[in-house]
Amino acid sequence: NPSFMKCYGITRNNDGKYMIILKYAEAGSLRSNIDLVSKLKWKDKLNLLQSIAYDLKIIHSSNIIHRDLHSGNILQDNLHSAYISDLGLSIQYFNENDNEVYGILPYVAPEILNKKPYTTSSDIYSFGMIMWEVLYGQCITNYYKLNDASEIMQETMQIFEGKTPPINKEAPQFYVNLMKRCWSKVSENRPSACELCEMFERWQDDEQIITELNKFDPLKLLQYYIDMIKLFFNEDLQIFSELDPKLLSKKNFNSKKISNLQSQQPNLSISSSDFK
Repeated sequence: NPSFMKCYGITRNNDGKYMIILKYAEAGSLRSNIDLVSKLKWKDKLNLLQSIAYDLKIIHSSNIIHRDLHSGNILQDNLHSAYISDLGLSIQYFNENDNEVYGILPYVAPEILNKKPYTTSSDIYSFGMIMWEVLYGQCITNYYKLNDASEIMQETMQIFEGKTPPINKEAPQFYVNLMKRCWSKVSENRPSACELCEMFERWQDDEQIITELNKFDPLKLLQYYIDMIKLFFNEDLQIFSELDPKLLSKKNFNSKKISNLQSQQPNLSISSSDFK
């Protein structure tokens, strides 16, 4: 299919494992470029998401489930292109009895953690995580503790119970609503890849949608919060280049002072309640 990376051939190594030779992706992966992608115009970001959704639509229309969709498996020729790769864990619908858990934890749908079979809706859950990464310009794994077995087990239980990444109140609601549909605990309520593709196509042509998206800048929002804290505490805090809501809830911040600061800026609360 022309929307996928060009395939030059297939071979087999001495261990009997197959290898596919694909066109070289000069720009690397979406994960490695996520900070740069976050600086693109929103019309370009929507086109990027549409490209991923289109690839997913082609995969699903071929009766195939990816099972390992994440930003590291989205390859790019340049910042404006996106190709789903690494179909090594993909299976066909009629061969879906394997109930092993594959993939990277934050992208794995909760029903899979409950030993349910993978479906096309499982891929849609993963796509919702990619939407979050494009919105905030950082990798989703930054918000999950995955350093050892006990942390992985704890995060697994929380995801199974419905844990999703933080979303602050300033995020465009129509975008958030679509993301949350992708994360629905009831897999049947998630949109199809075809619906996602059509949605992003419509959004690109809707000037009101583009205007609303352009108003949202998570880095500027974080900078504002940090500037307010610096002003209040009269301290020179380090400015982080990535959005990290945990920064604003460090234990060494006096809660009473934070409360006073919030009262001065009622429309831009910096408490953890900003994140749903």
